[in-house]
Amino acid sequence: MTLLTEAGHIGDTWVDDVIPAMEFSFEFTPRVFRQWKPNPKGGDVYNIPRTGNLAANTKAASTAWTPEALIDSTQQLVIDKHDVAGFQLEDIAALLSNTDLKSAYQKRIGYALGRNPEVNLAAMPQSFSQIVGTLGVELTYENLLRAWQYLADGGNTMEDTTWLLSPAAIAGLLKQDIVINAMYRGDGKRAVETASVGTLLNAPVIRTNLTRAPSANQSESAIFKRNAIALIQPLEPKIVQEYIVKELSWVIGGHQVYGYVEVDRYAEAPSNVTPGDDWAVLLRTIA
Repeated sequence: MTLLTEAGHIGDTWVDDVIPAMEFSFEFTPRVFRQWKPNPKGGDVYNIPRTGNLAANTKAASTAWTPEALIDSTQQLVIDKHDVAGFQLEDIAALLSNTDLKSAYQKRIGYALGRNPEVNLAAMPQSFSQIVGTLGVELTYENLLRAWQYLADGGNTMEDTTWLLSPAAIAGLLKQDIVINAMYRGDGKRAVETASVGTLLNAPVIRTNLTRAPSANQSESAIFKRNAIALIQPLEPKIVQEYIVKELSWVIGGHQVYGYVEVDRYAEAPSNVTPGDDWAVLLRTIA
């Protein structure tokens, strides 16, 4: 008797488990501005007025001074994203399957809905007006210093600011002595052991696998303050389900509604009413 002759007696074994698809962590979504709350009465366009700095002038004796009237503009955020994900499961498939398909794929709905806004937000740096680096080329420390200077020139501190870089961009930094040498790090840790940059120029360096890739080996990473991008979500992810009698199956779906925008503000100069994005920088690098 051999495996060949007794093949009909040897059964297959199905493990009571599944191998889920890889899921990337979401890094953009939790780092944007979300304090503008949805209007419970509805509306798809949110208008946020801007205010500028007044100019102080010398007053001449016995002469009336002229009050200043700035012509302010408005930031608009449009709620125009309605995402949906789901599946239909026939009773017979659920009955005969070794896997709890309904439960397994319901979890996939959550990831699908979380991924969409993350990818949309990761595409926003392409519209930033302040740019450093070259697509397909590793970032240099000079690139990072220039990005820091862009923020500093606008009066920004590094508080609530994040570097979001592709894995390849971080790998490029881990080749640089200023990043891996403990003398520069000041915390006694070795980057070659932790495989992380930690904090750079007083802002955390976070790896994200969902940066926009204009082409092969290219990444549009970013550094930005939280207030540079705003997100409003009138409908958080919601699961709905329906049983269709004629098809003897369950339809299970999830959906969400949201909108986002790059936030522009007036620069510090008195009487300035030209909005700009001085709190965000596009980092062109490798993917």
